[in-house]
Amino acid sequence: MPGVKSLIVALLVMAVGAASQERERNKFISVTFAVDGKSVTCDDLKVDLRLDNRHIAPKQTVHGFLIPSEFDKKSSGSLTDKKVDVSVSCGEYRLSFPELNSTWVSSGQWELGIAYPPYWIERFGWTNAVEQGTWLSYLSFECDGCDPGVFTTISHQTPPPAIVSRLRHEQTGASGGEARDIAYALAVFGSDYQRNRDYLVELLGSCLSRPKESPEDDVCDGKLLDYLTNLYWRGDNRLLEILLQSADSRKDVILEIGTFYANLLDRHMAAALQGLSLLPNEKQELICRLAGEDDLSIDSPKFERVKKNLGEAHNEVADRCLSAAARFHKP
Repeated sequence: MPGVKSLIVALLVMAVGAASQERERNKFISVTFAVDGKSVTCDDLKVDLRLDNRHIAPKQTVHGFLIPSEFDKKSSGSLTDKKVDVSVSCGEYRLSFPELNSTWVSSGQWELGIAYPPYWIERFGWTNAVEQGTWLSYLSFECDGCDPGVFTTISHQTPPPAIVSRLRHEQTGASGGEARDIAYALAVFGSDYQRNRDYLVELLGSCLSRPKESPEDDVCDGKLLDYLTNLYWRGDNRLLEILLQSADSRKDVILEIGTFYANLLDRHMAAALQGLSLLPNEKQELICRLAGEDDLSIDSPKFERVKKNLGEAHNEVADRCLSAAARFHKP
């Protein structure tokens, strides 16, 4: 039956082709590039690897590269303890990530990119990466069997002159949320820091003067608090008094301020107690209650650290704070 034989042959060819494609897929890393979350086309993408002091140039494809044989576990043995230096260029951008675990060169997806302020708050605000440097480069890796969201960042100290110049030009005609975002970015870049920082402080005061029932808008939302707390963590200690004085129970601009207070007690205990000591007892209790309610109640390890440090302080401020913060903690 020629027809049946032809069908069987065709199916076998398809199966072999599918298996071949699957093998190729398992030896391939797709690469995407983004700047502030916006995809960038890399017509001239280049990837360079260095393993054991050997330069390796993988074979490029349209959307990524084939994994070099040096990273084949079967032929190379265990790679667990080895480190690989990665360099990727995309047009005008060239990013380097030294000493990554060699297992990152496995089948999957790489997302490389750049995060400038204020976008970096949206993408990496939950990490300490935004507390150093003026912008970030990052590499995010996803693969079958990997932990989701594995990434590395590099902080860069020198702000890009062209971006600073552009923002300064745009600032002259900006208003609302755009003006707020530009002021924060320029403050991070160190461009006219005092004026831009004071502008953000004035915005916070204006937002807090609104009725508590006021809805969020493009200025008075959580980003404003994120910007000011970030500037504090970056070293502007003068902001602490303002942030402590801002304690209130609201659902708009400072909804998450209790998380900042919890982190303050965890990371800067001495500064927190000094700042609290300058406030009325009621304000002290409110700050520590917000810390307990918003964050310490769900983060037991952090609560135990704060509890230990407050207990070792042996003063009325610490005792008052611990009593208020512990009210919401469930052992």
